[in-house]
Amino acid sequence: FGSRSRTGPSFTPGWLAAAMSKAKVLVATTPEEIPTRAVDGKITTVYWNICGLGQPIRYALELAGVDYVDVRVHWGPGEPQTPEYKKMWFDRKVAISEAMPFANLPYMLDGDVALAQSNTILRYLGRKFDLMGDASKAHIVDLILDQTADFDGQSTGLSYSQGLDGLRPYIQDRLPGILSDWVRMLGVGPFMTGNCVTVADLKVYETFRKLQIMESELGMSVLSQFPALTKFMGDIEELPAIKAYRESQQYMARPLNNEHARFK
Repeated sequence: FGSRSRTGPSFTPGWLAAAMSKAKVLVATTPEEIPTRAVDGKITTVYWNICGLGQPIRYALELAGVDYVDVRVHWGPGEPQTPEYKKMWFDRKVAISEAMPFANLPYMLDGDVALAQSNTILRYLGRKFDLMGDASKAHIVDLILDQTADFDGQSTGLSYSQGLDGLRPYIQDRLPGILSDWVRMLGVGPFMTGNCVTVADLKVYETFRKLQIMESELGMSVLSQFPALTKFMGDIEELPAIKAYRESQQYMARPLNNEHARFK
């Protein structure tokens, strides 16, 4: 694939001017609506009809400023704890597996490229659209992506298994120490690797955003005790493309998790 023109090492299209989101959102309610190839020849991202692991991918495509298709898969046709729950996806997964190895949600289709694994997709988009930052900081981007996967997994796992009852002690007792490490990682900022926003920033931002929602539901305010991190969140939200996306009809603030989660 050809690379986009660049004006410098920190260039990203979404930094230049606000624009309306170019996402075309499709909600798949039948197996046949879950695509095996890129829709309309555009980059196509496919995930459940939730935020979850799909949200940072959407942010990256918004920063890239490209037309893309965002396919959001319904969890039906059955309710949770019935044999029909998520059956639509599992019925279609056979066909998806013929188009790509290791088929799973989320996945992305871009021409002949078909990828699963959320961090792999983010790295692909980062390289394609100059969202990996300075080459000398590539190892930091890798670290943040993988560390955030663990970090996000903690609160997400509790959201599914225990809900707010499990999240309260996690946020009260464990989160302050974890956030202290993220303050250290951020340093002088404004972003995790310096002046250039990367796909890693988008992933950790989304984890912080979800934690804010959890805190709000619980009447807690741990994250606000770390002003460097709340400023980081504000800086991400003020990026023109992200600001425009968050104000658009295509943006989805919730649900954070799938239907069977105790906290969504």
